[in-house]
Amino acid sequence: MLLPHLASVLVEAVEADEGLVRITVWTAAGVSVICPGCGQESAWEHSRYVRHVADEAIGGRPVVIDVSVRRLYCENSGCSKTTFVEQVPGLTVRCQRRTLALQKVIASVATALAGRAGARLLVHFHHTDDTSRIRHPPPDPKSGRFDLKT
Repeated sequence: MLLPHLASVLVEAVEADEGLVRITVWTAAGVSVICPGCGQESAWEHSRYVRHVADEAIGGRPVVIDVSVRRLYCENSGCSKTTFVEQVPGLTVRCQRRTLALQKVIASVATALAGRAGARLLVHFHHTDDTSRIRHPPPDPKSGRFDLKT
């Protein structure tokens, strides 16, 4: 498969122009998702919204994946999370605007070159300056520590 991280979503459209490849995908309705607050499964849909996630370049063009994700109600009345948003494995991570694959590329360049030199190289990889800013993921809720490997 050309884009294995899209295996778990429904691809609606792929648009390519001179400067950008835009892929529009949906998560499947009716599929249960585990609540990050309590671990109970839920398929009770609250609403949907679109996330815009940057991905690795294809054919020398940057890629944006528009992912329609569900906000779900937690069915456990004792859970601290009333609603939560589903995450697509291999594609989305909470509070991130790029795929895990792109995050690994950027982290590798940042580790090797750092600063402005790394940002200049990422432009040649067709990752704009906006996507090349390194933002650390939120801390792990269980340990309270940051995972700087991704």
